[in-house]
Amino acid sequence: MPLSDLSRKIRDLRSQHGLTLEQVAKQVGVGRSTVRKWETGMIANMRRDKIAKLATALHTTPGYLMGWEEEPLPVEHVIPDDADAVPVNNVVRIAARDGSFQERHLTDEQLAALKAILDQMPDVPENL
Repeated sequence: MPLSDLSRKIRDLRSQHGLTLEQVAKQVGVGRSTVRKWETGMIANMRRDKIAKLATALHTTPGYLMGWEEEPLPVEHVIPDDADAVPVNNVVRIAARDGSFQERHLTDEQLAALKAILDQMPDVPENL
């Protein structure tokens, strides 16, 4: 995939979701200037962990950013109709081995219940 496609996707998704350079940078764990350089194509190589975090920040999948998927997540998948009722920070995203994602917006009560369930589950080795 040409670098310009990746740069355009980053810029367009950030703008579409009304995110600032600072907001994306904070979520990804990089500086504001790094995000700007990704958008302008000044940085050609991105680490895998940054691609995954960037995809989450931009409400899409790593596959879309990298050109392996044709379409970004639809807006209704990212922001529910009753967005005022569900805080943005209660978004749970589960990644499968095949690179697919399931994303859900949870109430505070649902999030507490999920945390309780996860706390009861045994740890699984990372290499499985």
